[in-house]
Amino acid sequence: MAEALGTQRVPAMARHRDKARTRAVPAGARALRGGEEEGAGALQLKLTALARERDALKGELSRCEARVRQLEEAQAAARDRIAWALDTLNNILARSS
Repeated sequence: MAEALGTQRVPAMARHRDKARTRAVPAGARALRGGEEEGAGALQLKLTALARERDALKGELSRCEARVRQLEEAQAAARDRIAWALDTLNNILARSS
């Protein structure tokens, strides 16, 4: 029916693929998006934007490092519980033989 009207249907995956190709603009490029010349004011804007982005990335890094530490502690605790359970089972088997 779409061919009869002279139009073609675009598969949903193709529409999704095209949407997925759009990229977020980094903060440094956002400050200079207007296309103005690289003057002292534009460079200062770029520097400020990059400093803001650096600070945000440092904060994100510290949060991620804290999360990794938390996950490592949880993994160690689980490993210790499993080792304890295996030791207990081995002791039970040793006593029953």
